[in-house]
Amino acid sequence: MTTRRGWHFGMSVLLALSSAGCGGHAEQNETLVLESGGSSGTSQATSGGASSQSGMGSSAVEHTTPIGRPSTLELRASGGPSGTVAAFVVNMQPGVGPQDTCTAPMREGACQVTTCTSGGIGSPSSGYGDFGTISASVGATTVLLTYLGDGYGTTYFPDSVTLGTGGIMTFHGGNAADVPEFSVSTAIPGLAVLESPLPATDGASVLIDTSEDLPVSWVPISIGQIQFRIDGHGLFKIGEPISTLVCTFEGTAGTGVISRSLLSTLKENSPAGSASAGIGSELETTTVIDGLTITTVSTQSPTTPKQYVHVTLE
Repeated sequence: MTTRRGWHFGMSVLLALSSAGCGGHAEQNETLVLESGGSSGTSQATSGGASSQSGMGSSAVEHTTPIGRPSTLELRASGGPSGTVAAFVVNMQPGVGPQDTCTAPMREGACQVTTCTSGGIGSPSSGYGDFGTISASVGATTVLLTYLGDGYGTTYFPDSVTLGTGGIMTFHGGNAADVPEFSVSTAIPGLAVLESPLPATDGASVLIDTSEDLPVSWVPISIGQIQFRIDGHGLFKIGEPISTLVCTFEGTAGTGVISRSLLSTLKENSPAGSASAGIGSELETTTVIDGLTITTVSTQSPTTPKQYVHVTLE
């Protein structure tokens, strides 16, 4: 098990880009309202055997939200080949991460364009967002997500673990420090593979005519939604605006369309008319347990290097 420190915001697309404020996220959600778990306790399984943690009571815990802990817990599951399967907890503290000032999104159909001005990076406060130790399990292998004083790091499963389309990751925690006991599972969505637009040759840019609607196509997936994203290029400088276009399509459709008006808006706010595009898949589920809202978001990493293309907007 490997734990790495870091902050994670928004969805995991093929580009490491934020959807907090400047992007969007999938709307394929399922909401469940449950009561907290019973007396089964917390099991901690490993590939070599199983052990259990004592001290788990049999009664439901009344949920209150102390200062320093939000009423929403967001858990992320990353599937993929060996070495890429990971779990982490999103830091929900206000003022942490990119401090962007964004315009109101311009929306058309399944897409939107937002222009954001960077305002620096906010650091987390010690003690905020501590939900106690949370376990994440894939089959018989369990890793622990441990609070590190100012957030949770990303925890990777052993290289022997792989998790493809439809694979299940289960999170378990709570029943201590006023956190209700919970056990929630999420399925890994299909792998996003872009078919169009693609460059004519490797390393070349895709030319996009912003006076025309742009058709987008991908290999259809049976689980999850597709996000296609175009980001305006430019050096990262505080105070300078960057525009982003995000589209959320049903994964089974295999095709979608981006309007010319959104493309034109993106071009106007992209330095030298250049941008980069990426595609990803995501599945989101929301569960409410004794007043605690738990959102699970799952993604899948490709077996080859992350797929993105350079784009020139004309």
